[in-house]
Amino acid sequence: MSENNETQKLPSQIVFDNLKELLRAKNTAHESIFKFHWKKMWPFCLIWPQVDFERIVRLMGEIRKNVISQNNLVLQAKAKAKPFEKQFLDAVPAYLTCLDISCKCLADVAQWKQDMLYKKLNHDVKMVRDVSEYNKILKDYEKAQADLVRAGAFVQAGWAEVVAGMSSAPEKPA
Repeated sequence: MSENNETQKLPSQIVFDNLKELLRAKNTAHESIFKFHWKKMWPFCLIWPQVDFERIVRLMGEIRKNVISQNNLVLQAKAKAKPFEKQFLDAVPAYLTCLDISCKCLADVAQWKQDMLYKKLNHDVKMVRDVSEYNKILKDYEKAQADLVRAGAFVQAGWAEVVAGMSSAPEKPA
C-alpha cells in the first residue's frame, strides 16, 4: 500500500520533474556552446568531435515542442491541484514561455555557428568578419536568459509553497 502512495505524485510534482529535465537538457546545450573545454583545444580537437551545432538546433526544437505539451499538462494539473499547488502552477506558464524564447535564441546561436563552419569549409569567410549579427543574437540570448532566471524565481517560490504544503499535509495510513 505504501508503494502505491509513493507512485502517486501530486500534479505539481510531475510538472516540476519535467521542468528539471527540460532545463537540464537546455543547460547542457548551453555548456556545449559556451563553456571552454580542453577537448576544444588543438590537438585534442583533432581526436574528439566538436560541438554538433545542428544537433543542438534540433534539441532546442524538441524542447520547444515539449514546452507546448507542458503547458497543456499544467492546465490539466490545475484542475486536480490542491490549494497549496496553485502558486506554483500559476507561475509555470510564464516560465515555460521564457524557456521557449531562451531555447529559440540558443538555437539561433548554434545555427549562426554552424553557418560559420559551413562558410569556413567552403572558404567563404572573409578575413575581417562582420560580427554585429552574432552580437545581436548573443544579446537576445542574454536577455532571454535573464528573463528565464526572473521567471524561475517565481517558480521556486511557488515550489517552496508546494513543499511546505506536502510536509503539512496529513499522511494517509498505509
